Amino acid sequence: MVVLIHVANVLYVISYLVKDILWLRLLTVVAGSVLLAYYVLLPVPLWAAIGWNIIFLAINLRQIHVLLLERRPVRLSPEELRLHQLAFRSLTQREFAKLLRIAHWEDVAADQRFVTKGQALDRIMVIADGRARVEIAGAPGVELRPGCFVGEMSYLTGQTPNADVVAAEKTRLASWPQTELKTYLGRDAELRAIVQMAIGEDLIAKLGYSRAA
Repeated sequence: MVVLIHVANVLYVISYLVKDILWLRLLTVVAGSVLLAYYVLLPVPLWAAIGWNIIFLAINLRQIHVLLLERRPVRLSPEELRLHQLAFRSLTQREFAKLLRIAHWEDVAADQRFVTKGQALDRIMVIADGRARVEIAGAPGVELRPGCFVGEMSYLTGQTPNADVVAAEKTRLASWPQTELKTYLGRDAELRAIVQMAIGEDLIAKLGYSRAA
């Protein structure tokens, strides 16, 4: 039975050499199972060691399940794929799919005001289809096209909008509740940085639109 100890330790060594965390956990499960068999087959089973190894096996099996779920192919609808290309190219499709879990889709009729100056805004939006215009008294309006963010300044600063936004035609929006989005991104610093970069790129593009106008 001593050979079981050697087999288990060889498998542990191999698991430490692989770079893929999934393979590391799989090899660890196999090694732990071999070691568990050794403890069980002893003339006097080592119940404490058996108990701890069962716990380790359960943890690794759970993590393997999570890893397999995360590696499933990402399936985005044509509308979602288009939005990804328009506004979230910096995110992988898997990261974007996670972001979509808390997104809401809404349709706005032509000439409908969906952002009002001075009124608190509880969400940040991205135009998926259609066009809108920013209306500021005494200033030329800025057209917002598919891929443009709406309400991003309120999201970043917490202040009320300083302009109205009106749909120039029937417009399709993807929106995220501000509080929920901030909480979600607060748990993932890398994803938060990428989303903020996308918002920053949009602000720069809008600045270019306004100067051109």
